[in-house]
Amino acid sequence: MPVELSAFERSPRFTRWLDRRIPPSHRLTLSQQSIFIFPTLTGFVFGGLIVLLILGAINYQNSLVYGVAFTLGSLFLVTILYTFRNLSGLTVELIAAGTGFVGEDVEFRVRVSRPQGHGREGIQLGWLGAIAQWAEVYDSEACIVRLFVRAVRRGWLDPGRLLIETNYPLGLLRAWTWVDLGARALVYPQPLFVDQPEQIARRGEEGDLTDPQGSDDFSDMRMYRPGDSVRHIIWRVYARSDQLVVKEYTSYVDPRLMLDFDRVAGGTEERLSRLAGMALTAVRSGRDFGLAMPGVRVRPGVGDPHRDSILRALALYGLAQD
Repeated sequence: MPVELSAFERSPRFTRWLDRRIPPSHRLTLSQQSIFIFPTLTGFVFGGLIVLLILGAINYQNSLVYGVAFTLGSLFLVTILYTFRNLSGLTVELIAAGTGFVGEDVEFRVRVSRPQGHGREGIQLGWLGAIAQWAEVYDSEACIVRLFVRAVRRGWLDPGRLLIETNYPLGLLRAWTWVDLGARALVYPQPLFVDQPEQIARRGEEGDLTDPQGSDDFSDMRMYRPGDSVRHIIWRVYARSDQLVVKEYTSYVDPRLMLDFDRVAGGTEERLSRLAGMALTAVRSGRDFGLAMPGVRVRPGVGDPHRDSILRALALYGLAQD
């Protein structure tokens, strides 16, 4: 179920107060200062039942009803301690923030560890608008929780404060906290794969990539085909054999691909998406490629680090890179 905020928790005043009370930190141990507790709807109904039992016991002077009411009241008080203890002492730490493309779910990894000798269970973690995940640290002293947040725009993704809550053990009370782990992930433009004109090229005798439609160097002779330039006809051969033979010229082609922002059609976001698609296509084909954008130039290269540097430049183009 997606995490949602109450009207009070959405207020700017509460946010400013929360920043003062629970400052941002990549690692935080929950304590009395950072944990809030309040009865759930079931807890209010349970409390109302206790009040009715006490009123009935007073009216009918029934000792058994008194005993039941006081037993349930004691249970409610003990539940407060257990619910608070289920979060108190937990250490929450951000250990990894992934990357992704617009429209994908970006992964964050959070470590939840408990004090020795005190098992914890029934704990949920989740960012606003994302699906909450369970964390169980009863048999082990720590666990890794994988959380996912949907990326809606390129650039830095800041999911905000993380909700940690529990209704353990009876669901009568809810203990929760909002912690800021300083989580931030990089979101790349959504790749747009478009049909690119294929370059008619072949390998020369020395292994160089050549373009047979070029006009730089003579490479071979062949029979005349309709459409060939008259300037390429070898008239001496025609005079001797009455056959039209033409010269072929080639040009050497740079096997490296340069992705040029100015040569891609569309608006800024569409251009970035097209360039991202071209970059991924070049990676799959194993070709050297670079990037040229206003104010940004990445030399051609290969490998995962080079791919990541290209995608990072596309993701942060025109944005603050703090």
